[in-house]
Amino acid sequence: MSGGITEAPAAGIGKLIMDNRFAVPNHQRDYSWTEDEIQQLFDDIEAAMEKVNSIYFLGLMVFLNESGGRLIVLDGQQRIATAVIVFSAIRSWLSQYTEYQTDAQKIQEWFIGRSELGQKTPEPRLTMNSANDKTFNDYVIRSVPVADIVAELQKLKKSDRNRKLLEAVVLAHERVSQLATTKGDSQKAAEYLFKFVNFMRDKVSVVKLSVATEEAAYTIFETLNDRGLDLSPLDLVKNHLFSKADEKSPDAVRDMEERWSQMMATLNSVRPDNFLKAFWTMRHGRIRSVDLFSAFKKEYATPDAAIDLSVDMLSAAEQYAAIDSADDSVWSPYSIDARQIVRGLRILGSQQTHPVILAALNRFSINEMAQLLKLLEVVIVRYLLIGGGHTGRFETTCAILAKRIHAKEIKSASEAFQELKDFYPSDDDFKQAFRIKQERSNQKLQYLLRRLEEQAISQQAGKMAELVPGNLTVEHVLPRNPGANWNKLIDADPGIVDECVSRIGNICLLTDGANNKLGTKSFDEKRKIFANSKLITTAAIASHSEWDRKNIDHHQAHLAKLATSAWRFG
Repeated sequence: MSGGITEAPAAGIGKLIMDNRFAVPNHQRDYSWTEDEIQQLFDDIEAAMEKVNSIYFLGLMVFLNESGGRLIVLDGQQRIATAVIVFSAIRSWLSQYTEYQTDAQKIQEWFIGRSELGQKTPEPRLTMNSANDKTFNDYVIRSVPVADIVAELQKLKKSDRNRKLLEAVVLAHERVSQLATTKGDSQKAAEYLFKFVNFMRDKVSVVKLSVATEEAAYTIFETLNDRGLDLSPLDLVKNHLFSKADEKSPDAVRDMEERWSQMMATLNSVRPDNFLKAFWTMRHGRIRSVDLFSAFKKEYATPDAAIDLSVDMLSAAEQYAAIDSADDSVWSPYSIDARQIVRGLRILGSQQTHPVILAALNRFSINEMAQLLKLLEVVIVRYLLIGGGHTGRFETTCAILAKRIHAKEIKSASEAFQELKDFYPSDDDFKQAFRIKQERSNQKLQYLLRRLEEQAISQQAGKMAELVPGNLTVEHVLPRNPGANWNKLIDADPGIVDECVSRIGNICLLTDGANNKLGTKSFDEKRKIFANSKLITTAAIASHSEWDRKNIDHHQAHLAKLATSAWRFG
């Protein structure tokens, strides 16, 4: 292959690790394999070992050659890191037994880390990025008791960048222990683990692709992406930006590494590729995900443009991460009502509005931003959630709106409303759609019913009101799995469960605990609980003497009237 690209034939991943040392660049994403992926790897290897002359192909890996003999991992870090984790767990199991200490040491030196003469600390076969490397050294390269690893894992927050790494380490130890236990005595277990290690060394096959320069790597990533392999647009954009920074200076690369690491840490709780699409859409208009990389490459083609882009992306990432988190400091200047809308938008989950919010956070005043959030909430509920509108047309309009806000052509929520007015059904249309709406998502039901209850409270009190946060649960009046108490109704109307159980009119809110007491009880028994509820919309159900299709229609029509006021703009 040309352009400083060398391709090696397929070889076992263990052999690849034995013959090389690897480093994950700091701008690469953190270790991210989940339990499902790790369990699948163990299952696949075990299944392959049972077949005669079987090979398990783990895929293509791409590396950048570096002076000093290390290979920089451009694609494949999750697989290499997981393989080292598995070897580490097997080493730790063997080291429990005096007769297998030598074997454990061989695994340590071959696949994990080896000390040269005069060195006390082993030099790792794999160096992770700056966020993961210390944890990897402490709990993978070194042999430590599983209890210590579990204790460290329990200290970490869910958002910690090392959580998935430690979860993988604990899982590998558990899986190795299970493998050993199923073999009976320690000798049979050790023999099986030897076979497992040898199979990973020779038969868990990978293809090694090495490149001499960042530019060559960049070309390879384009080709791989065209072939549909698992490289995200963000991975491709990252490699493009770093190749341009490298044209500028080593300092530019180091600065970009720091910004990229900060950005990825900020985006830890969201999907980074969604951010990339929203960022582009905000600036340039709607784009398909498959076209993102080529668009970024063309638009930001010089070193200075790439560096400026990385600065802008870091700032935008902080705002994008806040879109799904009402408790983020971005929203601290906003009112409780505005932050409540942010929570609601997260539940509603309309990805199409994210570029609009991202653009407006930089352009609108706090008051105008709060009004825009309200507008987006109302439009999503009226047009998408209740009206079942076309998401593609809505996405196109949101992309145009986001670009115009970013360009400072639209400066207020009222101007934004003019762009979105085609997605604002009339009160009559919205009311009719609401009267027949079914909803199966408990999260969305809680959101809808809370807002309806708040509207009922405000109408009764004559002022705006917010339902006091609490542990409220969703109750289906006609149960999803009705018992004998409902036989009379079902005999009279055989289709009522399938056709009405998920109707909004058949569902109410209850305080936590009351729901557990009701279950499949009859309507008469439930009605007594509803009558004593402090929730206005729930108590309204008790005004019905029976609960059939007609009364479900009646209650849902009542809720539909509340809905036209609850989700109204202007």
